[in-house]
Amino acid sequence: MNQAEQLSLQTGASLQNERLLEYYRQGYWRTGDLWTCVSEVADRHGNKVALIEQERTLTFVQMRDQAARLAAGIRGQGVRAGDLVLIHGRNSIEATLSMLACACLGAVMVPVPPMFSATQIAAICGNANARMMIALGEPREIAQCVEGVRSASTRTAIVVPHDSVQGSEAVSWSQLAGSDAVWRHSPVDSAALALLVYSSGTTGTPKGVMHSANTLRFAIEQRARAQQVSNDDVCLVAAQFGFVGSAVFGMLACGVLGVTTVLMRSWNGDEALQLIARHRISYGLLMPTHVHDLLHSPLLDHLDLTSFKHCAMSGLSPDQRMAVRDRLCPMPFAAYGMSECLGLASSRPSDDLASQLESDGAPLPGNEVRIVDAQGADVMAGQVGEILVRGPCCFLGYYGNPSLTARCLDRDGWLRTGDLGRLTALGQVVYVAREKDVIRRGGVNIYPGDTEAVLATHPRIEHVVLVGYPDERLGERACACVITRDGATISLEELCHWLERRGVARYAWPERAAVFEQFPRSASLKVQKNVLVQWLEEQSR
Repeated sequence: MNQAEQLSLQTGASLQNERLLEYYRQGYWRTGDLWTCVSEVADRHGNKVALIEQERTLTFVQMRDQAARLAAGIRGQGVRAGDLVLIHGRNSIEATLSMLACACLGAVMVPVPPMFSATQIAAICGNANARMMIALGEPREIAQCVEGVRSASTRTAIVVPHDSVQGSEAVSWSQLAGSDAVWRHSPVDSAALALLVYSSGTTGTPKGVMHSANTLRFAIEQRARAQQVSNDDVCLVAAQFGFVGSAVFGMLACGVLGVTTVLMRSWNGDEALQLIARHRISYGLLMPTHVHDLLHSPLLDHLDLTSFKHCAMSGLSPDQRMAVRDRLCPMPFAAYGMSECLGLASSRPSDDLASQLESDGAPLPGNEVRIVDAQGADVMAGQVGEILVRGPCCFLGYYGNPSLTARCLDRDGWLRTGDLGRLTALGQVVYVAREKDVIRRGGVNIYPGDTEAVLATHPRIEHVVLVGYPDERLGERACACVITRDGATISLEELCHWLERRGVARYAWPERAAVFEQFPRSASLKVQKNVLVQWLEEQSR
């Protein structure tokens, strides 16, 4: 490296450090770790109910004290501050206590979804060099978890709910949580690694997204302010455990904000509506699958849901957002973010209706968004390009993978999201598509979401996704993958006629239609478009 290159790197590092210091000066970040927040909230709210899971409850004082005892039990198994602890299971009181116990001890919490296979768990365990795995799922899930850990590591302590799991080396939850000692917390640097979230990919090296108390607390608090969430709210945690929707904006938010939190072990739309009515739930984070099931539940119009005043949602079309507003929740907030940039943008109550329906909101204070073309140049408002983000919500990098971090995060702190979008004249973010999902037909880009949104209004269509399949002449063509309400087939001609009547340009029409009973989904409930494309290719042979 020559002198000019060294000077350039030093200058870049200096500017980066100055920007991070500015986050502290502006109050976006502050000293004090997550456990400090949990303790302060417990002091303020005392015997107020913190967690509800089925018929069980914990107050904020009980939650803090039990987490501190659990931290002592974890420390007794050799886990120290900075060690990584995998927590595998479902939304539960035990999973929440495990997360908070890690914060108390200064260990790094690593939530793992229950649907991950033994192979995925082994890869994560190896990548993280985990010191402990706490397995809290259903019996089959626990068995997969234990298999994965044992195949990857001999140093990882395994904790299971009962003593009956094969292998004397496993520690029971009761042994861990039954400690008479209470761990005396030693403050941790708020910039230190606190949470690791892994992607649901099944091949290659797992992507561990690193966050600190700074990034987590900023995302939780700023999104709560934007969406008017207060400690008077009762919040529903419906997202699958192991992802940010549950781990960050559910369990950690409970301890940071002081909100009563209702935990769903597994998703069921009818049960969710019953919980809203029973516990007077006022807020929840909803994914497209949740919204669909709630709006199609036979209980929707027969329960008192007037407490459900506001919710956060992502990935919905304008028509779906309006349906939520009209039938479920009077103040739904659109939001944009990803594991790497939690709580990046959100709509606000002051936004006009058109903005709330058509955009994903403006960046939260301190966050920045750019839209760039293929050469990295900024484009004008309204033009589509790749979304680049920077701010106090952004992650620290990918664990143990500096080369991937360098490809995605430049030295000025800008994250390449891999998402395509645009900015409105008011500076609001409009998500368009994942760059990899864009269908490139003969030199023309087809953005699936535009066509999907119109097809979704067809009275016979339950679900629809548009995918590109290989074509020798054009590169790709579009196929509409459909689940019909009546289970019967639907013709390509009928779909195209529907699009034509609604003014959709012909180039964006599908050239093939395929009907499915259900779509393959990832652990985070996202439709696996690559699996659909593979199926289409096989059918074409």
